[in-house]
Amino acid sequence: MARRVISISVVLVGLPLWLATAPIWLSLALLADVVSGYWRLPTVRLGLATGVYLAHNTIGVFGSAWLWSTGGFGRRLDLDAHRALQGWWANSLLQWAGRLLGVRIQPFDVDRLPDRTFVLLSRHASMADAILPAAVVAGPMGRFVHYVLKRELRWDPSLDIVGTRLGNHFVARDGDTDTEAAAIERLAAEALPDSVLVIFPEGTYSTPQARQRVVASLRRKGSDEAAARAEKLEQLLPPRPAGTLAMLRSQPEADVVVLGHVGLEGVAEVRGLRRRLPLTEPVEVRLWVHPRSELPASDAELTVWLHDRWQELDHWVATTRAARS
Repeated sequence: MARRVISISVVLVGLPLWLATAPIWLSLALLADVVSGYWRLPTVRLGLATGVYLAHNTIGVFGSAWLWSTGGFGRRLDLDAHRALQGWWANSLLQWAGRLLGVRIQPFDVDRLPDRTFVLLSRHASMADAILPAAVVAGPMGRFVHYVLKRELRWDPSLDIVGTRLGNHFVARDGDTDTEAAAIERLAAEALPDSVLVIFPEGTYSTPQARQRVVASLRRKGSDEAAARAEKLEQLLPPRPAGTLAMLRSQPEADVVVLGHVGLEGVAEVRGLRRRLPLTEPVEVRLWVHPRSELPASDAELTVWLHDRWQELDHWVATTRAARS
């Protein structure tokens, strides 16, 4: 409760403050860009994007409050209305990211995706890609989406309030693995029919520094084989299998879709961000569909299978990035 009081207060105070101080910060941002020779005005764009983010969260807070009050003060939740609010929030943020930061999604086909519940394993390169499954996969298909997200994102009040009501799980990455896996298993078991179950197996953004930390951690734990496997990855972090395995146990007939994308890597790293914005190339998305009948049965074999898929995804990301440079 204390977290929500703080996060909601920051948003509701932050937006008026952002508007009131706009002439000051806009002038300073413009000056910083001119002095630095950044004629595409990335600092100005980031300042405007901050306001857009605050505005969307303000609408999300008031929208969720309205849905709560019209639903008998929480006794009857209209999940379709909450899904519509989530869909609008994700799609609108993505559109504004396109206008201000140059984030454009290259068109791709969702028609070949499974017509029943499936598990979506997504690459995680930046905060921006957290909205991709809802905006560009589940949305066009008219499907509910259930997320496994890192607990830190509960500081985003819209994600926290609406996401919790829609049955998302916010995982503690340093928490007890069995406890978190059990929660993810419940999420998958209670998922709405024909929904999309989204998880980011890497757990956090993949950066060169993050890859070094993961390998060093595995070495310290004596997991030399896992460390060697992680060192083979050029672009991604090794997947944490517990959450994926938990989902697949609860959904024994669900197919698996791997979502890869290229173009959002630089957004995750603050250093040099101004040089990268706005993005000049579209974000390329690729989907790999794996029918459940082709997956192994045991957790041990599924873990190996998951690492193999991540190795393939890593190769695709590396090859695609090299072709774009």
